[in-house]
Order: sequence, then structure tokens, then C-alpha cells
Amino acid sequence: MKKLRLTSKLLGIALLTSLFACGDGSSEVSSNGKASVAVTDATVDAENVNSVNLSVSEVRATADGESRTIATFNSPKTFNLMAYQNGETYFLGEGDVEAGTYSDVRFILSGASDSYVEMKDGSRKDLIIENATTTGYQINGTFDVAANSTTNLVADIDLRKALVTQAQNSSETSFKLRSTARVVVEDATGEIKGSVEGQANSSERLVVYAYKKGSFSASEEDAPAEGRTRYEGSINSAVVAEDGSYTLAFMEEGDYEIIVASYSNTDDDEDLEFQGRVESELLIDGSLFNTLSVTSNTTVNANIMLK
Repeated sequence: MKKLRLTSKLLGIALLTSLFACGDGSSEVSSNGKASVAVTDATVDAENVNSVNLSVSEVRATADGESRTIATFNSPKTFNLMAYQNGETYFLGEGDVEAGTYSDVRFILSGASDSYVEMKDGSRKDLIIENATTTGYQINGTFDVAANSTTNLVADIDLRKALVTQAQNSSETSFKLRSTARVVVEDATGEIKGSVEGQANSSERLVVYAYKKGSFSASEEDAPAEGRTRYEGSINSAVVAEDGSYTLAFMEEGDYEIIVASYSNTDDDEDLEFQGRVESELLIDGSLFNTLSVTSNTTVNANIMLK
């Protein structure tokens, strides 16, 4: 009897040890999730820019003040931001990362001269990015990575706001990429699309801007300070195509108001000049609105009626 009891106790201890071991292993697995990162853009204001090229060697994200690696590349990923607009994306990479809440994504660039702006005449201009090869180009936005699942992220650079000129000396001009970009969870976004109808003083370009409801201020149309742009507070923007269509992609859930601005080349230089805001209304399902609501994984079809 004593031998039987002893054997039973040993079997019980072995079983408990096995369960704890399995529990520890499962805990380690469940503490990680996967993050996938793609890149998109809106248009750039400068008419003489042909491409804006980034060369990324690593993607990181920040949680609790700690930088964590999502993906590293044996050969840097080089791509032209301007090639990915109107909902098109460039897949940058993915990797396992500790589950948690993150405050940004950072692109670690491969070298100071590997990222650049190419002009339409074929010349190259320096692209200045603060901390490009150390802490990296910062793209802000809060997102969660859950254990044992994949979070699909989209980094929206929006060159219209991010890319500004910066004088190097009296004869040379370079470009600076500002940290005005946003990162969103793709599955938590929708899109706004439609057509623009009406005339806008024979403008050469119309641009549609999306603002969080109630956040637009007319002061944003004033001439911007050096190193800044008009419509700084907009969430997203899109150039109206020749056929009148527009697309505002990767919009987070919420209520938005739409602003339309007109641009023309009035002084025969390489850039279009701001002409002013064009009064407009939104036509959704046959009814006129001043604002619209976006929910995830849906498309809001909104035609813009210019007054």
C-alpha cells in the first residue's frame, strides 16, 4: 500500500510539472503578435518633383518608451512614395513583435544619401530626415498588437504636408521630410470616394481635404510659415483626377468635413499657386450634407457639388 501511494504521488508531481511546463511554453507564444507594415501617400504640391525615394533598412515601433524591431532587411527596401496613391500601397515588411499598445512606427533609413528627391529634369536633391539612421523617421499613431494575431498597419506619409523645401545656401535648395505622417490599422479604416462636379474658376488643380468634424479653421488658408504648409490640420488629401474623381483612402472611423481648394499656375513658374477655397456641399444618396461619417471596412460614396 505504501508503495502504491508513493507511486501515485510521483505520478501526480510529474503531471503537475508537465502542466506547468506547457503553461510556460504557451505563455511565451501568446506574448507575441505579428505586425505587417505597408506605405501609402497623397500628392506632393511641387510640380517639378518626379519622385521621392526612401531606402529603409529596418522597421521599428515604440511601446512604453521602448523601441522594438518589427522587421530588418538584408538589402534595404527602396521605393518611390509618389507611386502609391489613392489607396495603393507598398508592402514594406512584417515580423513578430511583443503584444501591447504602440505609439508610433519608425523607418530606419539605410544612409544619409540613399533617400533623395528626383526632379523632373533628372537632377537629384538631398532629402533631409531628422534621426534617419538612428531612431528613424517617426510616423505617429496609436495601435494595438494582440497576441497570436496579425495587425495590418498602413503608414500614410502624405507628402503634401510632409515634404517641404529647405534652403541650403543662396543657390541650392534641398527637401525636408517632416514627421507629420500617420499610421493606422487597415482593418479599422474606410474610404471616401466620388466625383467633383461644377466649375472652380478654371483652376488647373482641385484638391480635396478631409478634416475631423469641427476642426477646420479658416486661418489654415493663410500663407504658411517657412517649413509648413496650408491645411496642416487635415487628416488626408487627394487631387481631383481629370475625370473629376477623387479617393480619400485609409480614413479612421469618425465624422468628417470636406474642404476643396483651387490651385493655378499664375506666374509661369514650376509650382501651382493657391487660389482659395471653393464652396461646396456633399451629395450622398441623393441628399445634401455638410459632413459625413466613416465606419471601418466601408466606402462612403460622396459626390462633391461645387457652388
